[in-house]
Amino acid sequence: MTRHLAPLLAATLFLGGCAAVAVRPEGDLPKALVVSTPAKVAVVVTAESANYVHKESRASVDYEAQLGPSHRHIVEEIFRAEFREAKFFEDLDSARKEPGVQAIFEPRIEQFSFASAKETGGAYCAVTIRYQIYIYAPDGQQVDMLTLTGYGSGPAPRIGNGEEELGIASYAAMRDAAAKFLTQFQALDVAKPLMASQPLTPKLAPEPGSAEAVAAAASLSIEALPINETPAVAKSTPEAPAGSPTEASPAPAVPASTPPASAPPASPPEKAPQPSQMTSPAASSL
Repeated sequence: MTRHLAPLLAATLFLGGCAAVAVRPEGDLPKALVVSTPAKVAVVVTAESANYVHKESRASVDYEAQLGPSHRHIVEEIFRAEFREAKFFEDLDSARKEPGVQAIFEPRIEQFSFASAKETGGAYCAVTIRYQIYIYAPDGQQVDMLTLTGYGSGPAPRIGNGEEELGIASYAAMRDAAAKFLTQFQALDVAKPLMASQPLTPKLAPEPGSAEAVAAAASLSIEALPINETPAVAKSTPEAPAGSPTEASPAPAVPASTPPASAPPASPPEKAPQPSQMTSPAASSL
């Protein structure tokens, strides 16, 4: 009997050796109190972006952040609020064929990184999501590429593997990035033609290091603007201890390339994270 059970027991131990954490951010943005830009735009969300999944293993735990569905949903909310009319497409070629568009946007998730509650000392979990937003003229020629980073934090789990809390932190990071774009896009130089209901046109890139390049980088700076409203919390959320980060002062998450939990991240700074930058590729290399 023991001889026959041994292979089954070994297989069970092998298959169960790694715990799994599925992170699924969910939610809806509050109604944006912004005046819409008077322009018709096309927005590209490719199948790759709509199904974006980040996979990573740390300390014998497999993490799978299923960001694609929420990315698509929040992109639709953002651009419908920011512009008079927004049409959505799965590829650039289809967007170029839409009549009357004055610009084409393609938001992509560039990087997802996180710190689990174990890595922060058990007080909270944190997430950073870095986006790149490609901006094209109506004919499909690239005009600019913006870089935007969102930060979010969530409670430390009392029970379970922390996937619900990481989902809360991930959605908070998406909301943070959304708030920055909604409140500050219209102040950028690239938005000026759209504010006048004119289409974007390709422009010559200034020479790197020139005064024009420096001025362009400064004009495309997006200030950090965390969300103050606390999102829906987990069912069993502990009260945040004094001094722990909140939505108003989120802490940058540990990059995906950081060593496993055996080397926890440093304590978060007391001040808000450094401002994220929306930068023209001609002005700096990303």
